[in-house]
Amino acid sequence: MRVNITKRSLFTTVMVLTMILLAACGGTNKNSNSTVTPPVNSDAGSTENEPPSAPPEKVTLKALMHTSWLKGGMEAVLKDAAEKVGITLEIEKLPEGVDGDNLIKTRFATNDKPDLLFFYSAVNEGYGLGKPEEQFIPQDDQPWMANFDKKVWTGAFDTAGTFYAAPYGGSNMAVMLYNKKVFESLNLTIPTTMDEFWKVSDAISKAGKVPVYLSAKDAWTLQIPTHQSGAAQAGLQELTNNLYTNKATFSNFDAQRQGMTFLKDVVDKKYVNKDFLSDTYDNAQKALANGDAAMYPMATWVMTDISTKYADQTKDIGAFLIPFNGGGKDIAGVYPPNALYVVKGGSKQDAAQKFVNYFESIETQNIYFGAEGGIPAIKGVTNTLLTPAELDAQKFAEEGKAGPVGVNPTNGIPAYQYGDYPAFLQDLVAGVKTPEQVQEAEQKEVVKNAKSKDDPNFK
Repeated sequence: MRVNITKRSLFTTVMVLTMILLAACGGTNKNSNSTVTPPVNSDAGSTENEPPSAPPEKVTLKALMHTSWLKGGMEAVLKDAAEKVGITLEIEKLPEGVDGDNLIKTRFATNDKPDLLFFYSAVNEGYGLGKPEEQFIPQDDQPWMANFDKKVWTGAFDTAGTFYAAPYGGSNMAVMLYNKKVFESLNLTIPTTMDEFWKVSDAISKAGKVPVYLSAKDAWTLQIPTHQSGAAQAGLQELTNNLYTNKATFSNFDAQRQGMTFLKDVVDKKYVNKDFLSDTYDNAQKALANGDAAMYPMATWVMTDISTKYADQTKDIGAFLIPFNGGGKDIAGVYPPNALYVVKGGSKQDAAQKFVNYFESIETQNIYFGAEGGIPAIKGVTNTLLTPAELDAQKFAEEGKAGPVGVNPTNGIPAYQYGDYPAFLQDLVAGVKTPEQVQEAEQKEVVKNAKSKDDPNFK
């Protein structure tokens, strides 16, 4: 099962990418918090290829990128790159979504290709750019990989075992955010089992606060608990392959169903906000920040909005894992960053690779994440804008408590849309569907779409 995640529209149409186990970094940051810093190779990705007295050779590289992907972090890097390595990027900014993707496909189809491509991770032939081995330079043996754990990123950045993609931007995690002041005022501790979770929720409810805030008006937000629970699915790759070859059904995704059951239970137990069906993502941010609500199941990207709107309350918010399984078996679902590719065969291929090695170096990553949010994929980055909640989530990755929510089918197996999943979850919390009926609806959509493509496995 694949999951395509956009911050405000998590609709599962033509779903892309995989959720992955992060090897995120630790260290001090601008919030004066600290975490354990993993071992790093300080020489990896070094850009000091010229003698100190020799000015860098100047070169301009052409790049393609969606407009919204160029933010403060990259702007800071571009200035540094021109000064330190003599590389300037001439970035053509493209429309968002499918329109931009189609323009990229056209460029590759007509051989009007850039030197660098900023695109989605784990690109395969199905993305319409051609065979990856014919279009992009493998990164497996590049120096920056010394601070990038290939093992834990498999499935998110590799294509059939080869890493063509380098991480661009930060990652996020599906967790339970909580107001630490509310917990402290009621002498509550983070629950480690579901029994403890319900006891904590009951105590919060009796204190007159909302235990768990749901923003069901924005249906996409309901997916987050199922993304966290789905991260613990056993045999995910094999199960995904079987789903799209008609050898398994969505009913076999029991970990996803755990998250759905959680949503149903929290509503049935009346531990949610009164107007949860009409409350929004923005309402949830305010309630959590102000302490009107104690918990909100959401991805860490919401902290960017909260830190902008409620800066003084940001320090009061932390993160923990919903204890679906207990016993230390729960993990966070991770949303991977986008990717950077060196396009093969161009006259400036070597300079493009030099830029990637420079960009993924710890020094440059510190520049990038010192100006833009997100959890770094490169180990050893210490200059970040991470909030306390994001730092909590980062620790889950460092401790190995993060993993894939959905993966691409392998071996050329096509994936099919499985309907309007957020709308199905709205039906669930409204009492119209059960978790089992949600999965039946997903399965029905897969079968319908597979048959429309005359897939022989679904005849």
